[in-house]
Amino acid sequence: MKLTKTVLFPVASTVLALGIASFSMANEDTFTSLDTNEDGVISKEEAQAHSTLASMFDDVDANGDGVITYDEFSTAGLGE
Repeated sequence: MKLTKTVLFPVASTVLALGIASFSMANEDTFTSLDTNEDGVISKEEAQAHSTLASMFDDVDANGDGVITYDEFSTAGLGE
């Protein structure tokens, strides 16, 4: 049986979407576990529990406000 683009494209799109969702969930789970006081951001103190994040805290804190938001965390590709 020859598979056509009409069959392969939806399958590939679904697999890609599932992979992105899985990565996003891993990011969110890691972020939530580091945000121990549940204020929606990771402080420098909270970041100490994640050696990679602690060592690059100032780089990940893109706006320099002293905390890392979920967007900053995700943009840095952390959480796997």
